[in-house]
Amino acid sequence: MPSAPADLLKITGLAKRFRGGGGVSDVFFSVPAGAVTGFIGVNGAGKSTTLRCALGLLKPDAGQVSLFGAPFDLTARRRVGFLPEERGLFAHERARDAIGFHGRLKGMTRKEALASADRLLERVGLGARKNDRIASLSKGNAQRVQVLAAMVHDPELLLLDEPLSGLDPIAQSELLSLLAAFRARGGGILFSTHSLAAAESICDRVVMLSAGRTIFEGGVPDASALAPHGAIVVTADAEGLGTAAAMLGGHIVPVAGAMGEVARWRVVLPRHITHPVLIRALSERRVPIFAFEPIKPGLEGAFWHLAQSLPESRAA
Repeated sequence: MPSAPADLLKITGLAKRFRGGGGVSDVFFSVPAGAVTGFIGVNGAGKSTTLRCALGLLKPDAGQVSLFGAPFDLTARRRVGFLPEERGLFAHERARDAIGFHGRLKGMTRKEALASADRLLERVGLGARKNDRIASLSKGNAQRVQVLAAMVHDPELLLLDEPLSGLDPIAQSELLSLLAAFRARGGGILFSTHSLAAAESICDRVVMLSAGRTIFEGGVPDASALAPHGAIVVTADAEGLGTAAAMLGGHIVPVAGAMGEVARWRVVLPRHITHPVLIRALSERRVPIFAFEPIKPGLEGAFWHLAQSLPESRAA
């Protein structure tokens, strides 16, 4: 029987708090070889802080970071490619030189770094623009150059913070093809994103963060299965909605955002209660419905359900 893929990155009990608030308090997950692991959380959940701790850019207050099966050290960091949240290309640099510079920072010779830069630029359709300055590139092309700078030294592990930001569908497809080839060679990817739809289509596994804590780690199908059954309802009669939901064995949860004086609610129901049954119950109690949307199985429903129902505990 083949052995399980090795963990390229493993984080246990990570905590890092900042003066004035923010940070993380209990983050745990692993990134295996040959897989794409989605890193999901809203702004302020602690994703960027975790990535910086994983690379030694921030010193944790508690917990452990293991790279390639050993405690973190600077030598191991050379085997990692990192796309930070804050993009760091100089506007006057040429695309080829910018990528090559990052390769030299990772220990490549100038010849090796530029050859790798040329190869990668051709791979994503930017070979003809390799000598263009960053300032002359579109936002999407500059983003592609930034991602290639993280890959130029052929790392074993990629930590990518919102890599698809600013890319049109064609550019996204080219970049995802490049990442798929990287994964097929046994590379591991931690893919931080706000887009749950992107994570669902790209990733094998997901790690969900809420308020600085890991609330789920596991396969995408396992996460999607945790999505609640029910509907998003917009109504001005929260009391009537709550009563109808309770009569059916369910409950309601407020959803961020409002339409004037009308609030949005997540109605969570037992699996055997169908949406028509809920609509009929609301009609019988004369609850005004301004919008009704069934909750679809998937990462989005699962994430919000876990974030609201498990703030103090870990998901398996």
